[in-house]
Amino acid sequence: MEFEIIKHLWRERKGFSLSRASIGDRYIFIHFLTPVTAMLRGSEVRIFPGGCVIWAKNTPQQFRSDECELVHDWFHAMPDCEELLSEFSLECERVYYPQRSEEITNLLAETEAEIENKDIFYERICNANSEKLFALLARSADAENCAAPSPRKQEFDRARAAIRSECMNDWTVADMAKLANMSESAFYRNYKTIYGITPQSDLAAARIERAQILLMRERLSVSEAAEMCGYHNQYHFIRTFKKFVGTTPGKYRNSSGR
Repeated sequence: MEFEIIKHLWRERKGFSLSRASIGDRYIFIHFLTPVTAMLRGSEVRIFPGGCVIWAKNTPQQFRSDECELVHDWFHAMPDCEELLSEFSLECERVYYPQRSEEITNLLAETEAEIENKDIFYERICNANSEKLFALLARSADAENCAAPSPRKQEFDRARAAIRSECMNDWTVADMAKLANMSESAFYRNYKTIYGITPQSDLAAARIERAQILLMRERLSVSEAAEMCGYHNQYHFIRTFKKFVGTTPGKYRNSSGR
């Protein structure tokens, strides 16, 4: 699959909105890390953090971010994307919720770096990442994950959005549970069932996603990024960053320099 442009952890201001009558002769994929409201197939749909949407060529595209700043991964792909969509039986303008949201971010980050550096065999790596991305979307396409969220799940989604948007805070599971008006044990159990990840691991993922933004786009030092992401111990930050991203924050910052 040929990419026209690809970006990961891209930020826009709170209140950002996009409205296009047609996206032209391309396909657009977006992985939303913060909540948005979008028009999909003529209806207004609430998309919760982690939701992924593909827009087909020559179709309108509308979404807005009312609650907080917009953070998203995205790419524009050439029409040959249609073959992969068909192969994995994926639908355009449908919301997919992959089990591990950070996998999508990491795939796009790796692909973006490969396209920028153009090292030997980069096209093959990009194609492999494309297939893995669409496979992860297809894997999530079951009734439970893709159906409209229940009122209870919406309550969890609101709590999750608040936690991830304020990930620099010293959240305990007890603090998180209060947002959903649940006991600590019930919140932990249900959170893992819904998102396939523990609340603490999800918080760590949100912090590392924010750290990637601070290191790449705002060019902060490793110690500054660690502090702004809620890490009081820089070595703990470095270990956690490498676990999620596969490299140290220092190397990541240097590789993403312009």
